Amino acid sequence: MENSLSFSDEIRATGELINFSGKWGLNEFVVFLLIFGFIAFFVFFWIVNKMSSKNTELIVEVANKSSEAINNNTAAMREIFAKSHEQTQASNKKLDDIHDDVKEIKFSISHKQVKPSFGKHIQKSEYEDGIY
Repeated sequence: MENSLSFSDEIRATGELINFSGKWGLNEFVVFLLIFGFIAFFVFFWIVNKMSSKNTELIVEVANKSSEAINNNTAAMREIFAKSHEQTQASNKKLDDIHDDVKEIKFSISHKQVKPSFGKHIQKSEYEDGIY
């Protein structure tokens, strides 16, 4: 004798339970609805569980894509900041060079006469550009 019941045996046992409920003083229809309600309850939650698993997978996928997009955006911003920092350093170096040149010119003008050859390269370029 086997321990497992076949599906038809379960249906037959359920039918006997419904018929036997009359002896308990219950209506057979109420017992049938109660059994059907339990089955519907379990089927409903099985479907909800299956759908929530799919939704969970989709949410995880969206979260991964969002995280990847944020990481890409962060990397791009780091590159932009690095380029901006390099340009700022180059500009500051050029500005410091200009300030140093101006200081040298001010010092040479205030302490001694300017050599006659000081502005020749400036005048030469002005003649070439057609200013004079």
